[in-house]
Amino acid sequence: MNETISTWEEKQKNYLAVSIVCFLIGTYFFMNVINGSYIIKQSDLQVYENLIISTFPKFKERKGKHGRKWIEFKCVNNQSNFEIASYDYSCVNNDEVINEIKAGDTISLSILKNEIGYFDTKSSCEIHSLIKNDKEYLNLDCRNKVDNNGGKRGFLILFAISILTAIVYSLSKKPKIFDEVNPEFLITIIVAILFFILVSIF
Repeated sequence: MNETISTWEEKQKNYLAVSIVCFLIGTYFFMNVINGSYIIKQSDLQVYENLIISTFPKFKERKGKHGRKWIEFKCVNNQSNFEIASYDYSCVNNDEVINEIKAGDTISLSILKNEIGYFDTKSSCEIHSLIKNDKEYLNLDCRNKVDNNGGKRGFLILFAISILTAIVYSLSKKPKIFDEVNPEFLITIIVAILFFILVSIF
């Protein structure tokens, strides 16, 4: 009996640790949402005009654990590989960019001011605006909404895990139901349901 109590107390410490970590990380996401850290404003962008496309936009995909999708192109007299990636890619019309942007076209694009150092270097340069003939191919409002909603889902899920693990930690005795069902399984099921609900809302 003492061994069972001791084992339960050790597991409780683990649940407390998980609760604290999730609360701290969730608070980080929450503050980012409140402070608008996921929102890109026009004033955050540096515009570069009269760039000439040298290689037409191509769809790229990397599969595997860290898989991602993006659109890549290059410009004349510029070393950068310009990318439409991440949340911007989620909102872009692939066919429009790939079919309407051609080699030789004159465009303007925008990158974050704090990433100007990547411009005209032998590295990837993520863009947040792409204009040809006064037509904007990227949707900054959509990109901001997707990114911000991801932050909302993040802190809500982390706070939920924090609360659930704190509840398990607070139990002075191990409930009989935990002999039949692992509390980690119950928490996983609840969090999975919450995730799908949040995805449908945001």
